[in-house]
Amino acid sequence: TMAQSTMAPKCDVLSQDDLRKKLYQTFKDRGILDTLKTQLRNQLIHELMHPVLNGKLQPWSISVEGSSLLIGASNSLVADHLQRCGYEYSLSVFFPESGLAKEKMFTMQDLLQLIKINPASSLYKSLITRFDKENQKGRRSFHVCRE
Repeated sequence: TMAQSTMAPKCDVLSQDDLRKKLYQTFKDRGILDTLKTQLRNQLIHELMHPVLNGKLQPWSISVEGSSLLIGASNSLVADHLQRCGYEYSLSVFFPESGLAKEKMFTMQDLLQLIKINPASSLYKSLITRFDKENQKGRRSFHVCRE
């Protein structure tokens, strides 16, 4: 009987907290955690964007005068940021979700005109010169935040 007790498999009993931590780490290591987070995020966005499906709320929309111009400029800046940071996956999701097409992104001149920077000013000329230099280095779009 002594031989039987030493040959029986040893089972470690984990506390609830240890089990939770081990499960979390296993999910994280296998990429399951990121997949679950993405699915939850998508479901949350879907519920927020389509509350009418629940029969509780009417769909909401942006009706501010001139908002399409502001939205277009904002989306262009966000897309530019994602592009410059190398967030290709986020960019691939952002373009179709925002309705922005790469060829419809605002140019630097568009953005400067929108924020009413005078084309005759030294600031305008400085920004355009810098933009042209960055484009020659292989960068395509306007970068607001560098330096």
